[in-house]
Amino acid sequence: MSEVIAPKKLAIIDGNSVFYRGYYAMPNLSTKDGTPTGGVYGFAVMALEVIKRLKPDYVCVAWDKPKTNIRKRVAMYPEYKAGRKPPPPDFYEQIPVLHELLDAFGWPLYELDDYEADDIMGSLAVQAADVGIDVQLVTSDLDMLQLVHPKVHVYALKKGLSNIELFRPETFIMKYGILPEQFLDMKALKGDSSDNIPGVPGIGEKGAIELLKQFKTLDGVYENLELTKESLRKKLEAGKESAYLSKKIAAIWTDAPVNLDLSEVDGSKVDPEKVRDLLQKLEFRTLVRQLPEVMRVQEQHEVRSVLEHGGGKIEIIDTETDLKKLDFDKAHQLFLHSRCAGKHGQDPLILILSVDGVQSYVLDLVKLSKNTVQKHLKAVIENDSIPKIGYDIKSTIKMFYTLGINLKGVKHDVLIGAFLLNSLRREQTLTELANADLDYQGSQLEDISTEELMHRASEIMLIIEALYQQQTRELKNMPRLLELAETIEWPVISVLAAMEYEGIELDTSYLKKMSEQLNDTISDLEQQIYGYADQEFNINSPMQLADILFNKLDLSKIGIKKGKTGFSTAASELDKLRTAHPIIDLITQYREVTKLKNTYVDTLPTMVDDKSRVHTTFALTVAQTGRLSSNDPNLQNIPVRTDLGKHIRTAFVAGRGKVLVGADYSQFELRIAAYLCDDLDLIDMFNKDVDVHLATAAEIYGREPEDITKNMRRDAKVVNFGVMYGLSAHGLVQATGMTYEQAQHFIKRYFEVRPKLLTYIDSVKEKASQDGYVENLLGRRRPTPDVHSSNFAMREAAMRAAVNMPFQGSAADIMKLAMVKIQENFDRKMEDGRWKMEEAPKMLLQIHDSVIVECPEDLAEEIAKLLKETMENAYKLPVKLTVDTSMGKNWGEL
Repeated sequence: MSEVIAPKKLAIIDGNSVFYRGYYAMPNLSTKDGTPTGGVYGFAVMALEVIKRLKPDYVCVAWDKPKTNIRKRVAMYPEYKAGRKPPPPDFYEQIPVLHELLDAFGWPLYELDDYEADDIMGSLAVQAADVGIDVQLVTSDLDMLQLVHPKVHVYALKKGLSNIELFRPETFIMKYGILPEQFLDMKALKGDSSDNIPGVPGIGEKGAIELLKQFKTLDGVYENLELTKESLRKKLEAGKESAYLSKKIAAIWTDAPVNLDLSEVDGSKVDPEKVRDLLQKLEFRTLVRQLPEVMRVQEQHEVRSVLEHGGGKIEIIDTETDLKKLDFDKAHQLFLHSRCAGKHGQDPLILILSVDGVQSYVLDLVKLSKNTVQKHLKAVIENDSIPKIGYDIKSTIKMFYTLGINLKGVKHDVLIGAFLLNSLRREQTLTELANADLDYQGSQLEDISTEELMHRASEIMLIIEALYQQQTRELKNMPRLLELAETIEWPVISVLAAMEYEGIELDTSYLKKMSEQLNDTISDLEQQIYGYADQEFNINSPMQLADILFNKLDLSKIGIKKGKTGFSTAASELDKLRTAHPIIDLITQYREVTKLKNTYVDTLPTMVDDKSRVHTTFALTVAQTGRLSSNDPNLQNIPVRTDLGKHIRTAFVAGRGKVLVGADYSQFELRIAAYLCDDLDLIDMFNKDVDVHLATAAEIYGREPEDITKNMRRDAKVVNFGVMYGLSAHGLVQATGMTYEQAQHFIKRYFEVRPKLLTYIDSVKEKASQDGYVENLLGRRRPTPDVHSSNFAMREAAMRAAVNMPFQGSAADIMKLAMVKIQENFDRKMEDGRWKMEEAPKMLLQIHDSVIVECPEDLAEEIAKLLKETMENAYKLPVKLTVDTSMGKNWGEL
């Protein structure tokens, strides 16, 4: 079955009508220097709306040429448009600026002597429809409704600039009860006071419609006057000449001397930078923020058109003879995509290659031997001067590792690029990105056979190339974000690929013994819980547990959330009851032990490879702050401060003759906070290695440091770290056991001691509200749309996330930058011959604010020193970054 290709679309904008509407909607709008901008603003709003909503392939603007445009109609009827007041002087002042805007958009403006904008629009519409183009007429002038046709639709501006009514033949009929071709006859009968067209005196729109329903046309009305009522007949007889004159004047002339040149009206000629510069100059800040999204839409149709027509050529390479023919000598960049069987690329299936986006090659890696691929691809893939671009390129790097090739020169990953530009987006697969950003209408690319994927290779390459070009344009308009991508996100991809591929050794026998011990622990906890309940029940059943707690044991339900099935037994609710009964602590322990046993102790041994190593996956596109996330398995969720968590970490071991070296940033986010809020006292404390939590407690309580108790220091520590996560008095109560009043007072005192931090937090909230996003220290953005939500809980959560972003996001990106520099130092020492290949240290894990490296025992001290120096100097700040190092045979010892 052949695919139906959507026709191209031409949008014709009634320039005068849109400009007038904008001018009178915002008559007092001007720049700071007093330049009037209301009309231009209105037109710019509509221009962006046209791009975003109508998605035209072609665009042009029709304009009424001053004074000479109505000469022919005035000659027929001197009273035509008589009495109209001329616009104020500042109306005409804006016309040159409008021309600048049209030039930036690349939209031609058409105006003619003796022909109105309506005539120009009608003539162009007829020409476009005749060659199969769908026409979109944008206007506030309902005269255009006489042009409504299956190929010509009218987008009529109603109130303001955002309320648009679409007229197709069927919607026209629903509104008026007559056909579009009868509209002109309706105008002839009822007239038009705005244009001083007389019509038939005494007949309004309702009467005209009833006549046309009965007699079809104006001629039909006058041929059947005897069938009308006497009073109506007299009006029609008296107004016959006026009716036919009105029809002649109101008719849109579709033979104006204007020719449709598709190359001239090509909508892709927009110059985004020129548009942005002009909007900024005119102080249209809201429109500047909308521009990236709108410009993306402008690019979609060209891409979709190419995809619909099948893209470029595909050549399947499955022999060495074919592979030899590939010429990479003049390659400027490579687009790559791969598919493997096996989680970590250990079973390569195909590699799709496109040299400079010209032709696609599919390498059948099942038929091509490893030696053959190495022989012909190693040089180009390891050449870091040839940029590599792809989707989820980390997976492709791991695939090349299995082939003995180390991919170098990562320039762009469209998965990560999309996330950088909007971290709230949920689209992750290549198909989802293409649907969202390219208006792609094709079928899924992920859940298809390898054979089908091979035959759709050029389609995949086109999508990746289009996404790359689109994202690159947007990143260039955000220099700080582009720098972040080039210095951190692209380089860290290779670092993470190596970490994932290497994995970390797991002592499965240790975990087996631990599992048996935990079975005994769980059994003991169950018996204690049953003892307090005085019966056995399913502890994992929320309904049965709620029945025991709130009915049998009659614990207080005050403040406990209630759902459809009864009172909640979620951890947050049980925490409210922790002092009410001993069974609560036992249930909490039971849940922790069973969860960790099921998630880690019993599951991890099933995830090892044939070398007893487990391979987590690090994602760059999950946490909106830019933090790495670990999954399959998630090693970041192993508890840090509990004995059970430490026992689980003990199962992660160094290989024979090697040790693990850990390096952990101390009070990382708090140090960044000190810099961001410019708290010189706090910076000075860090630089002098003062105990910040002790000093903070002393300031809050107004005591000498030696008089501060452990509990006082603990409370200060909770607040020091908690304020960055939007810690409330309620949260402080839960964390410390204070009363609510004490917690409120404590937080108040804290901000009296740290006023600059409060000022900074307020400035972040203001930016989130005004700009719609917040930034971290290195330029990463997090959108904040929900700070304006009508839902209080959503609004508060969004504001907490906004406040946290500069602190956690900055720490996350500095950590990744440090990882890149650590690997660079490792590589440099290898190249210098300082270490043998088998001695090469390997970064294995990044957990929270730390990295873990595996290395030979005799290199441990050197590696620890290198990690400390590199991490502390990865990003220079006035506040000292301190890194603590440790060594051990297993993770639990670090």
